[in-house]
Amino acid sequence: MKRYIFAMLGVAGTLLADAPSLEVDRYGQYTGEDWPGKVTCDEQLRAEAAREWPLIRDAGFDPARFDRFGGRLGAGDFEATGRFRKKKIDGRWWLITPEGHRCFIIGCDAVGYREGGYSSPLKEPDGSARQGFLELPDLKRVPDGMSGGKVNFLAANLEKKYGPGYYEKSKEVNRRRLIAWGFNSTAKWGWGETFGLPYVEDWTFRTVKRLPRRRIDIYDPGFAAAAGKEVAALTARRRDDPMLIAYSTENENGWEARDVNELAAAEPAVASKQALVDFLIRRRGEAEAAELFHVSGGRGAMLENRQRIALPAEDVADFITEASRHYHRIVRELFRRYDPGHLWFGASHCRGQSDEWIYAAAEFTDAVMLNEYDLYAQWSTGLMPRLRELDNPVFLTEFSFVCDRRGLRPYNSVSTVRDQRSRGLAYRHYTERMAANPLCIGFGYFIFFDQPVMMRSLPVGESFNFGLVDGTDRPYDEMIAEVMKSNVRLEAVHAGREEPFRLEKPAALLFSRMRGQLLAGILPGTVSEYVTTDSSNAAEYFGGCPLRLKIDERRLSADGADGGRCPVGTFHAGDNSRFGEVKADVYFWFRHRGKDLNDYYELEGSPDGRNFTRLPLRFELVRRSEFDHYVMCNAEPVPADMRYLRIVLKAPVLRESWSNQIAGITVER
Repeated sequence: MKRYIFAMLGVAGTLLADAPSLEVDRYGQYTGEDWPGKVTCDEQLRAEAAREWPLIRDAGFDPARFDRFGGRLGAGDFEATGRFRKKKIDGRWWLITPEGHRCFIIGCDAVGYREGGYSSPLKEPDGSARQGFLELPDLKRVPDGMSGGKVNFLAANLEKKYGPGYYEKSKEVNRRRLIAWGFNSTAKWGWGETFGLPYVEDWTFRTVKRLPRRRIDIYDPGFAAAAGKEVAALTARRRDDPMLIAYSTENENGWEARDVNELAAAEPAVASKQALVDFLIRRRGEAEAAELFHVSGGRGAMLENRQRIALPAEDVADFITEASRHYHRIVRELFRRYDPGHLWFGASHCRGQSDEWIYAAAEFTDAVMLNEYDLYAQWSTGLMPRLRELDNPVFLTEFSFVCDRRGLRPYNSVSTVRDQRSRGLAYRHYTERMAANPLCIGFGYFIFFDQPVMMRSLPVGESFNFGLVDGTDRPYDEMIAEVMKSNVRLEAVHAGREEPFRLEKPAALLFSRMRGQLLAGILPGTVSEYVTTDSSNAAEYFGGCPLRLKIDERRLSADGADGGRCPVGTFHAGDNSRFGEVKADVYFWFRHRGKDLNDYYELEGSPDGRNFTRLPLRFELVRRSEFDHYVMCNAEPVPADMRYLRIVLKAPVLRESWSNQIAGITVER
């Protein structure tokens, strides 16, 4: 009788993989799992509201220690300008409150339940009704429980908990929660909703011309005029509010190398393409620049080119620097014209954007905002040497730690942790180490509530345990107990009076249940430290496969892990049996087509678990996509003396180690 070792997603993972098979109850809770305290009736919510209120009822800034903006009394008195401003004190950057006191931002993003990311679509992309909603909110009781084609179970739960005045009551509760937990700001993603705490006002330009991936055509002659009208309207609403810390524009929208290479293939009328061509002509001369495009005929032929090309990296980097300066100079002057009293922080930047875009932005913005989902802070740490030279404050506007429980998915390998207390410990490890940086002026934790199990958008959408509070408005007490320990220390850590909290072994917190299912049957200790999971772009690139294994480009050392060879893990035959068929789904980036897949994947056998011999593989194409899907199998029977099998991922191109991924491993014995 054949037996199989499955290293693949089990039942829970399958449910998460296939959106139509997800199912949520009348509270928006995942029906495929139970947990302590899961809501079963409205009375339970009301009882929890009554229990929590006495704990937060009197929460407020202690007037003997703080001003009304959260500024520290007794830490020096500075000029009170009526607006937030920045100041370097004893070699460290701080904010100064409108009343003239030193302040370190400890914020949480998206505190209001009306934030669009807390709702789920009611229809599939093809217009058909989505399955999986056992009961939808009663619109007579909850007018904003469904709107714009989405359902907001969070709003419905707040109505059940607080009654008809749930909007005002929940705002009051959340403000007091934040202060009781040691926060002093609602940071970003308020979208115009304020809570009586300092905040950053977000804006995305709506009338400017766009390139692919939402990038702005920043050289468009009409850009400044269109952006100026929007800045004028935005600042007219906010310029008299002293609680406003700064304006923020265009989240995670900086250019990267592929934007420039694709820009070379844009239509001739695109202004940013014209700017790129003119930049290359200035740098190299018209004839040499045309050679880069593989055309003759000069500027006109370059503009007519519609093929994506790979420009020299140095040219790309320098053009991005020039473009970033052009864009940020224009927008800075607009905010100075319409509201010179308030700060402008520009955009929040993220991994994947060109470093040159970020460094150029730092020359024009009042702070550099960074979004980073990484316990180790590897990306931001790499930026710091240059940012220290530029000497501009840094504001960590998004970071988070999650558990893949309750129908919510893992995020990435360096932010998915074991349990709720681990989330709090990860918060402490990340924030206190970053607060010790003299450039850091504060944080915005992402986000206040969990995202919905049924995802915030389709076909691609997030459904993560980001929240301090779950979707039924119940705080994660174990997490928050740890968060509070750091929030009371962060200012002192930043001032250099306290040493930052550090986990001795932060990797011990990292764990994903879905990763464990994916690696089921693999011998403990045989998975490379560089092998991680990837849950991104499942629908559009990976045929719906929700979780794959790949080599983590963020942790791969500069000279490669054993030359870019990373074992996925080892299987043992056991019980005097022998191995039969080995099968796996593998995904291969389309830009590597034509390469030998055997240079990216290996199967090895060993009689003793120490000395391994390579075994031949065959690959059968299933589907062409951004990542071509193949089924990988052993090409010949596994020799009878092989008691161990090992699967290996390799990275011939280290900087593209994510290009080959694997999932659904089955081993017959």
